Amino acid sequence: MPGRKRKVPTPSSDSSSSDSSSTSSEKSKKVKAIIADLLPSKSRKLYEKTYADFLSFAKIKGQPSESDILLYMHDLAEIKKLGYKTLWQRYSMIKSGVQARHDTKVDHRRVTAYLKRQEEWLKKGG
Repeated sequence: MPGRKRKVPTPSSDSSSSDSSSTSSEKSKKVKAIIADLLPSKSRKLYEKTYADFLSFAKIKGQPSESDILLYMHDLAEIKKLGYKTLWQRYSMIKSGVQARHDTKVDHRRVTAYLKRQEEWLKKGG
């Protein structure tokens, strides 16, 4: 009926703190599984390998910084001589990995500026 408010169920207040911590842990596991499913199914292994290669290069265990990603992109461009399209693809895969594993919005302005500069330089025949 119009104007009628729906009653929203509220969680039971009689749950103990151990129940809420296990519920929180279960929620966290479910969220991680859902996020892992967001990666493209056809290329999931490539995304995971790219992210693992990056972590191995950066030698980090926690959340990577923009500087870690920038150094890796520079290594791929200068040492491994990857083209700008491949660099953008790798960055996209790493960015997806960071977002999926660390539940954070990724905004790496210096990395994207570097990739744009690489693209312009290579298009000019650099």
